[in-house]
Amino acid sequence: MSTDRTSSLRAYFDTSRLRPILTSLNGDNSWLISFPRPERERKVCGKAYFHAVHDPWLKGSASAVFPWLVNIDLVELAAVEDGDGVESFVRDIETAAGSICTAPSPLVDAIFVNFDGVDHLHRPTLSTFDPKIPVFAAPDASAALKTWGHFNTVITNKRLETGNADWKSLHPGAPLPSWLTIFHMKGHHYLNFCTAMIWSPDPNTHEALLYSPHGIATSEPTMCTLLKHAMPKVKVLAIMHGLKESRAWGWQNTFGVQYGLPLYREAKSKYWVLTHDSPLVYSGLVMAGVREVARHWSGAWVGRRRVWKLVPNGSR
Repeated sequence: MSTDRTSSLRAYFDTSRLRPILTSLNGDNSWLISFPRPERERKVCGKAYFHAVHDPWLKGSASAVFPWLVNIDLVELAAVEDGDGVESFVRDIETAAGSICTAPSPLVDAIFVNFDGVDHLHRPTLSTFDPKIPVFAAPDASAALKTWGHFNTVITNKRLETGNADWKSLHPGAPLPSWLTIFHMKGHHYLNFCTAMIWSPDPNTHEALLYSPHGIATSEPTMCTLLKHAMPKVKVLAIMHGLKESRAWGWQNTFGVQYGLPLYREAKSKYWVLTHDSPLVYSGLVMAGVREVARHWSGAWVGRRRVWKLVPNGSR
């Protein structure tokens, strides 16, 4: 563990009760999401957190069958290269939390795959994870994963349908713990989906992470159902959403702040976590038509109020 990481984790645990932790793995869209376990579970398994790896892409290009058609590269190296590297991050967190970790390997508890795009469903990276780790995947991604034959357990996430406000009925089942639910929500296009991860630390508290890497409109029936009619009521802890906009051959597929800001406001989210927002390198015939506009927040003080504006970084 690096000195900076050690200090940050120890400072966190010295001052805070256990809360969810998001660790960026590749600076773009791959995360280690650590959800605190109920106290009774901590005593049984010796781990303070349930650790889920989210859309891991850690080394090499993300390519289709023919790289000359579709190929995507990260601009910078990921923090770790493989499943073993992620395991070391899990051990760092558990050690800093004061756990007496007696759990057998693997320490990663689950893998979440939210989309079947090559930069989300990255076979070279996923193949480095222990086959015993259960995978919870969106329907199209689940179908592909099952053909690989690598993982022992692949579970297809359920979809929230319009009018089904009972989100607890969408729990995918064991081995995901009962206090953690994940499900899929469709948008106007299959790229514009949302994944909801709802952590229930007690029977009356339900906190959601809403992940939409390409953007989803709050007017979508599925989003209206979750945000306005969820039973039991859900508090949105964070949205995981980018600022950049993307077009492929003139067709917009990533909506950045255009969809992100209304979602942040309507969900009354406490945090906005930037994801799928880093520069990427596109090559191949299909990707030649991709154009992106990256943006960042710039702020200034007006009296006692912080005023923000969106500033373009330039196009790629």
